[in-house]
Order: sequence, then C-alpha cells, then structure tokens
Amino acid sequence: MYLSKLKSGIKDFTSSVQRIPQCLPDSHCYLCQQPTQRLICEVCEQDCLFFNTPVLPDNLLLWPPIKKGLVSGRYTSVHACSYYQWPMDHLINQYKNGHPQLTQTLADWFVAYALPSEPFLPACILPVPTSSWRFARRRYHQTLLLANAIGRRLSIPVHANWASRRSFQRKQQSLGRRERLNNLKRAFALSKDPLSSRVAILDDVVTTGATAAALSNMIYSAYPETSVALWALAITPAKADPGALVSGQIRQQRVLLQQY
Repeated sequence: MYLSKLKSGIKDFTSSVQRIPQCLPDSHCYLCQQPTQRLICEVCEQDCLFFNTPVLPDNLLLWPPIKKGLVSGRYTSVHACSYYQWPMDHLINQYKNGHPQLTQTLADWFVAYALPSEPFLPACILPVPTSSWRFARRRYHQTLLLANAIGRRLSIPVHANWASRRSFQRKQQSLGRRERLNNLKRAFALSKDPLSSRVAILDDVVTTGATAAALSNMIYSAYPETSVALWALAITPAKADPGALVSGQIRQQRVLLQQY
C-alpha cells in the first residue's frame, strides 16, 4: 500500500511539473499575472498586507490574539510575516506544491517583514522535518530550502538533520486541534548532534503551534538551557484582527525613514 501511494505521489508531482510552464510563464507575476522580471511584482508586494510591528510587539507571542490560539510549548518568541490569508496562503500553497522557485522571494519577505530591524538572531536555524513520503511526493523539502535561503541572508547556519519524523503521519492541515496533538506524540526523534544555545524552529505555516510545541518540548528535554524561537511565513490566529496588518508599501517607507 505504501509503495502504491509513493508511485502515485511521484506521478502526480511529475504531472504538475509538466503543467507549470503552461500555467505560469517565468516572466509573469504569481499574483497579478502581469509581465515582470520578478516572481512577484513590486506593485503586488506593496499591496500585500504584513504585520504592523509598530503597533504589534516584535515578538508575536506577546500579542494575545496570537498567543491564545497557540499550543503552549518551550518556545519563547514567535515571528511571522502575516496571517495565513490571501495572498500568503496562495503563495505558500504554490511553494509547497511544485513551485520551489519561490524560495528566495519568500525568504526575502521573511527577513524584511517578520524580523525587527535589529533582531536578536539565533545561532542556528532548525527546519521542521518532513516525512519521506512528502519528500518523495514533492521531490524537495520546502522548509529546508527556505531555511537555507534565510540562513544565507542572515549569515546563520542551518542544521538540516537535527531531527527526523519517526514514521508516516497524517497531514496536520486535515486535523483538529486535539487530533493534531495526538498525531504529534512521539512523531519526532532528535539526532545526536548537539544544538546551540539559541535556535529558531522554522515552519512555513503555524496553525495551532502543535508541531512547534512538540519540537520545542523535545529540545527542552535534551537541552533545557537552549532558547527556542519559532519562525514562520504565516500564522493563523485565534481571531484575526485586520487592524494588525499594514501594506508592504507602508512598511517599506518606514524602513527608509529609519535609515535617515
């Protein structure tokens, strides 16, 4: 049964890759479909909504609408670009399903819109492990690609094999809060390689925080002195607050003002 699913996954991936050139020429924006030399044109980036950090704390874990929706774990800070809504949900789904060319763009967005201007950076980035089944289906580990791109931008090493999934797990997206927690019990195994005193667990999307809680608790059991941050492209709050978001254009203008 596992082999048949594996063959089916590889077949679906091959079919989707063959359709990419027909669906989206390289010279067109992923959002507005207009001709551009960038994967996401400058106009679309300026129109996208990101967390309004002068209003919100840099550490989103200190903001009640975010903290209330997350499973408690041994992570002490949360950083993300925006809510998991349009266009971030569209871009992340594209990225996870056959469009790894979005890696650098999403990494640039994370550095520009998720981190404060003078962040207290970790010593190492830990991408959330993927299962062998999902890797075979996608033919790439999207979180590791993202971690490598962010690591290059920030000059931070990436620990690719710090942990692994023990066995095949059901997709977290299809499960409720309680099921997510049960699904993640004993799902991961920590490698024997030592960890730094400050690390950041990187995921593409944080929904309930169950994965981050399981991984950070596992780190704490082995390294109780290690400080753990949670990084993600997008996050799903208990209740979305539109006032927490601001356009990319305004965020860029604020950065320019801070430089003078």
